[in-house]
Amino acid sequence: MSINLKSIYLLVLAISIMALSLAYIVEYIMGILPCPLCIYERFPYLLFIMTAIIGLSNSYSNNLSGYLVAISLSAILLSVYHIGVQQGYFELSYLCRPLVTIGDNLSVSEFVKLLYNKKEIPTCDRPGMIIFRVSMAMWNLYLNITFFIIFLSSRKLKS
Repeated sequence: MSINLKSIYLLVLAISIMALSLAYIVEYIMGILPCPLCIYERFPYLLFIMTAIIGLSNSYSNNLSGYLVAISLSAILLSVYHIGVQQGYFELSYLCRPLVTIGDNLSVSEFVKLLYNKKEIPTCDRPGMIIFRVSMAMWNLYLNITFFIIFLSSRKLKS
């Protein structure tokens, strides 16, 4: 069985859609809010989906493997940074500011309501969800390293 670029694009498309779907299920159905870095880590999957669709529908698909390598490398760097923040190797930066802000004109009753809100405000240094003792940022790193290896090895394939 030979593997061609179209098969890789289909695989990338399917896995990226599943990864984003899982992230949205965790957020909207399970109610675990993502930190800002978790949201940023979704963007490479959107780029993977767009690139895979272009690769599947275009005759220029041979030229896209370099883009996929670059996207996966940037996704790896973002995941490593997020894991480093969680492990305390890196300081929280402006990228990790909570997405919830308290305005100047907040009434006392609104402030009390915000304090007693059951949903915890996510921060980048605490994993929101851990599966098999591995944070979601680490699972994201594993997936992107796998993508990177696949994309590097597929650079010689023809469509």
